[in-house]
Amino acid sequence: MITNSFYFVVFKKSISYLSLTCLFTLFTPQTLFTQSDFLNRSERKARQILKKTILSLGGSSYITAENIVKEGKIFGFRQENLRAANKFRMFEKHPLKRRVEFGDKGEIVYINDATKGWKIKYKDVKEQSKEEIKFFLISMKHTLDHVLRFRQKEKGMKIRYLGKTRSHLLILEGVQLMDKEGDKIKIYVNAHDFLPVKMEFKSPPFGKRWATEDKLFFHNYHKINGIKIPFTTILNSNGFKATETQLSSVKVSSSLSDSLFLPPKE
Repeated sequence: MITNSFYFVVFKKSISYLSLTCLFTLFTPQTLFTQSDFLNRSERKARQILKKTILSLGGSSYITAENIVKEGKIFGFRQENLRAANKFRMFEKHPLKRRVEFGDKGEIVYINDATKGWKIKYKDVKEQSKEEIKFFLISMKHTLDHVLRFRQKEKGMKIRYLGKTRSHLLILEGVQLMDKEGDKIKIYVNAHDFLPVKMEFKSPPFGKRWATEDKLFFHNYHKINGIKIPFTTILNSNGFKATETQLSSVKVSSSLSDSLFLPPKE
C-alpha cells in the first residue's frame, strides 16, 4: 500500500511536470515561427491558385486586354421570381471606365470614369450622385476581372488559401483576399481547369437596398481572342437569385474612343 501510494504521488508529479513542459513549449517563439510559416505557405498556395486561374483565363492576353464590348440580356429577380428583363451593351476600358446602355436603342445610359459619372435617361443628362459613384467604385472592387488584374497587387492585401470544397460534382479550391479595410472576397475555382466558378463578398447598402451577402456564379465559358469569358453569370443576394446576365456577343477591341466615357456635348 505504501509503495503503491508512493508511485501514485510520483506519477501525479510527473504528469504535472509534463503538463507544464507542454504549456511552456506552446508559448515559445518556435510556435510563433510555425504560425508565421503556415500563413506564408497559405499565401504562396493562394497566389499559385490565382496565377493558374489567370493562365486558364488567357494568361497575358487576359491581363493586357483593356477594351472590351459586351452585348446581351439581363434578368432581374425578386425572391426567385422574374421581375424585369432588358437588353444591354457594355463598353469597358480597364481599369475604371465603363459605359452601359440599356434598351433596344440605348435609351438609358450609365457612364463612369473613376470618380466621375453621368446618367442619361431618354436624352436627359444628369451627373450621378456621390452615392451612385461610390457604389460603382465598390462594385468594381468586387468584379472578378478587376480583382485578378489589379486588386491582388494592392498594398496591404492579405491573400489566404481556403482549401478544397465540393460543389455539386465539382471539386473547388478557394482563395480569400482581404484588403486593409477588412473587405473580404472569396474566389472558388474548378480544381481541374482553374476557371472561376463563384465569388463571395458583401455589398454595402445603397439607396433603399440593405447590405447583402452576395454570391456570383460563372458559367458557359467562351474563348474570344484567346480570352475565356463566362457568358452566363448569376448573382445571388442573401440567399435569393437577384440577377442573371446572358451574353450574346463579346468583342475584345484594340481601342475605344474616350468620348464613350464622357457625357454628350450639348
